[in-house]
Amino acid sequence: MPLYPSVDLHMHTTYSDGLDTPADLVAKASELGVWNLAITDHDTVDGLPEGIETGQRHGVHVMSGIELTVQFEDYRDVHVLGYDFDPADAAFAACIKRMQEGRLERGLEILRRVNHMLGEVGKAPIDEQRVLARAQGAVARPHLAQELVEQGCVETFQEAFQEYLVPCDVPKATLSPQDAFRMVAEAGGICSLAHPGTLSSDPVEIERLLSTFGRMGLAGVEAYHHCHQPSFIDFLCQCARRHDLIVTGGSDYHGRPQGAVLGFLDVNKPVPESVWTELTAARAK
Repeated sequence: MPLYPSVDLHMHTTYSDGLDTPADLVAKASELGVWNLAITDHDTVDGLPEGIETGQRHGVHVMSGIELTVQFEDYRDVHVLGYDFDPADAAFAACIKRMQEGRLERGLEILRRVNHMLGEVGKAPIDEQRVLARAQGAVARPHLAQELVEQGCVETFQEAFQEYLVPCDVPKATLSPQDAFRMVAEAGGICSLAHPGTLSSDPVEIERLLSTFGRMGLAGVEAYHHCHQPSFIDFLCQCARRHDLIVTGGSDYHGRPQGAVLGFLDVNKPVPESVWTELTAARAK
């Protein structure tokens, strides 16, 4: 494996909870030598046109991507990555529009709750229009955290979440796994389970979930992710083979100074090129 990145299948822009515009993100990728990538914003594809256009100018292949939130049993926040679909598909676009409306209302309700807390301690409220401009319509908690930091209410993102955003959280409106898999498949794409290590550390439970989701239409599992230890990555790769799933991976880059690094899982550990090979081979079948 080279010590430089060439592929990344998980990254976020200002259209969800990232700090870089799609144009800036793709330009950064080209500077690093990441020539194949997928923009996977949460529940939106609005940043794809800008990302694809920038990719064409920089010689970067930008695949359509999205990160959907689904609920299953007691798991209220399961993330599913959709790849290589037609974002203009009518049914897909209608569903995403409904989800975006729900995300916007959730974000604004969190903002209202945060402003109530700020008022109780004599601090100035966050300006809604500033947040909307920063978020480009899809308000997420990191946008609010950034405003809290810039306004001087807190010093760090971590403090913003601990002091305000977690206490003021609002549940997400989500899909079922079956609906997510079907929606992406009908738009011509395939789905991979994002960072399963965030769901459970129990190998038996992870394998149960992969088996169950596989029967529902899941095509892959994101084994390569910065939150996964090498032994867990190996385990997920073995699970993928047992359940006829492809192995995907990405940095989960958001542009935060202390967060994941574009193209990398860890220091000197780039996202392996094999994830792009497996994904494109699966799409060619």
